[in-house]
Amino acid sequence: MSLQREMELKDGWRLCVVDDAELRGEITRFAQLQAESLPAQVPGDWPLDYVRAGKLEEPYDQDNYLKLRDYENSHVFYAAAFRWEGGPDRVFLRFEGIDTVADVYLNGRKIGHAENMYIPHEFPADGLMQGENELLVHILPVALEARQYREAAFASTCKYNYEALVIRKATHMFGWDICPRIVSAGLWRPVRVIQKKPLRIEDVFVWIDRLEENRARCTAMFDIDIGREPISRYALRLTGVCGDSRFEVCEPLWYVHGRMQFTLEHPKLWWPRGYGDPNQYEITAVLLRDGAPVDEITFRQGLRTAELARDDVLNERDEGEFCFVINRRRIYVKGTNWVPADAFHSNDARRIPKILELVRDVGCNALRVWGGGVYESDFFYDWCDANGVLVWQDFMMACGVYPLTGRMKRQLEEEATVQVRRLRRHASICLWAGDNECDQNYCWFDMKQDPTLNELTRGVLPRVLRAEDLTRPYLPSSPYVSARAYAEGCVESTPEQHLWGPRDYFKGHFYHDANAVFASEMGYHGCNSPRSLYRFIGRDQAWPVDGNPMYLYHAASPELEHSPYTYRIPLMSGQLRFLFRQEPANLDEYARMSQISQAEAKKFFVESFRSRKGKRTGLIWWNIMDCWPQISDAVVDYYFCKKLAYFYIRRSQQPVCLMMDDHTGGLVLYAVSDLDRDVRAAFRVRDLDSGAVVASGEARLAADASTPLCPIRDDGGVHFYAIEWETDDGVRGTNHYLQGRPPYDYPWYLACLEKMGYDEFEGFDR
Repeated sequence: MSLQREMELKDGWRLCVVDDAELRGEITRFAQLQAESLPAQVPGDWPLDYVRAGKLEEPYDQDNYLKLRDYENSHVFYAAAFRWEGGPDRVFLRFEGIDTVADVYLNGRKIGHAENMYIPHEFPADGLMQGENELLVHILPVALEARQYREAAFASTCKYNYEALVIRKATHMFGWDICPRIVSAGLWRPVRVIQKKPLRIEDVFVWIDRLEENRARCTAMFDIDIGREPISRYALRLTGVCGDSRFEVCEPLWYVHGRMQFTLEHPKLWWPRGYGDPNQYEITAVLLRDGAPVDEITFRQGLRTAELARDDVLNERDEGEFCFVINRRRIYVKGTNWVPADAFHSNDARRIPKILELVRDVGCNALRVWGGGVYESDFFYDWCDANGVLVWQDFMMACGVYPLTGRMKRQLEEEATVQVRRLRRHASICLWAGDNECDQNYCWFDMKQDPTLNELTRGVLPRVLRAEDLTRPYLPSSPYVSARAYAEGCVESTPEQHLWGPRDYFKGHFYHDANAVFASEMGYHGCNSPRSLYRFIGRDQAWPVDGNPMYLYHAASPELEHSPYTYRIPLMSGQLRFLFRQEPANLDEYARMSQISQAEAKKFFVESFRSRKGKRTGLIWWNIMDCWPQISDAVVDYYFCKKLAYFYIRRSQQPVCLMMDDHTGGLVLYAVSDLDRDVRAAFRVRDLDSGAVVASGEARLAADASTPLCPIRDDGGVHFYAIEWETDDGVRGTNHYLQGRPPYDYPWYLACLEKMGYDEFEGFDR
């Protein structure tokens, strides 16, 4: 959209928090409030302002976040004075993110109402004056607002999350296993005064209709605003340049909405990481009136086709399809789940760039934006476009049976329309997914319901996508339970699965014999480093771990009894004790043992899928980064301290990697290549204890495939193997394999790491 003027309202904000019992009448001016006011940051969340003012302790430390429950009935008022010098025509107040239910006043006059955290809100600046103006935002307590909407008898979600079924606010904020219950409020994205041009381009979207060998038939959709002027005076010119590839098309307008078609010879296509360059065209659209330009927009967009080859259920041989196909080529996904960057979303913008660098460094080519968070910023999707990272985009619903009321349908339709229009230019987005685990939520309990009757994911969202975006596939839920899967009782035997299970031994039956063709969630616990634990739990309270309430609170449990999440700490303790059959003597040993357990587990998950490349099509492991200081499955904690698993996964996701797996019965050495050409490699496998070479040779590694190299003898013992290789183009790599069942000797394992040259325990005393 073209703007004549834009002014961000960033400075001079004031904040006032008032309990519902103390509020009297409608507040239209900040001066009407009798309570104390504080300076506020916008973008911001009010608890962070309270921390800066010394009125609250840091919520992320120890059990401080529990105190925020005392504020769940509070109204939050933001006010800013600003000067406006300019005309009043076509001026709007634009809120990129209001959390959540709010009334907006300009100079004492109500100009708008918001009920959805997920979408921008834009209100005409009625009553805007030359010179000084006052903007007031009254954010109502969602804990109270939710109570006016009756829940259906069989509505279902986690017990902390029922408000999320009726309020369009990030689900995790009501409490989740990866986030604390912090029912915050704020202006979490920028606020702007904008003045729009009278003649402007509203939107242009380009896509490939048909892809042939060296030719792409493309379509450009456009929306413009020319008011009531004669359409015959106008034309639209579209040009695109990417290297030596160029297109240009110019046509007179017949209406303010339409399509332009053109053929692109030898197109430079956008490719995911590892499959080609993430080419993007610099596209310029110019609106012409009587041949003279009156508006222009420029943007970058990759051109590609995206499909999902998918079966509803696995066959009797546990075979099935779930494979992303980009530009008619099958893609193996090496991905990680993307959860919120911070429990306070106003912090997202400063954290996201650094987290994305971790995604690149660890070797991922895909991210799944999980449905319990938020739709991410333009920066996030621009980065994914530029770096060839596929995005699986959930709509924001998670683990619930949501109401099928007219109000919910209207809100979701508006939200989906806004977000699809905003995001459809991004070549990186390869899939729209209706929700996270809602289909399974229908099926989890004794009183099972048919998920195919969910009108939100089978009616509302497909209707929006038919209208706004047919350029990428849609999956109603993850995992998706189709009519066939439900009728045949195969809700757990679909090609795409979330592999959580008992989280016992990571090579146990559930994980070793899983039949998923594609796993979009799979994780394992790992304790934070002592240095991080001391920061949020405190040195005096960090040991022992078992039975320690601070660890339970930082497993995201706001209660110590009857919590669905307190199992996580005993589970983690059980995993490390099973692995080593040794009681940790102190926090350092506990954390190292736990990180080894997690690292070996996630290494096994990644390699068990990659070694079966061809039969398996991808793994999106859980997850890259914590959104607050907690004990979790993440491989990097909130303070950006990497756990051992991060380094193991980075090794396992090398473009060429040698690894071992026993899925055919005996242990076999495999060479997995993501390259688009065959290469030759020399390899060697050594037993670190004896120094004996147990396998060596040279082999041709097939392009984009897993190649079995040789069997590895299993004598029933425990071995730590060093795997080394060098390709004919001089690329060297190392990996390792831990053979044999637990228990493993802890000092022996540490000695093996030292022999391998691994020195990857961050945040421990040296």
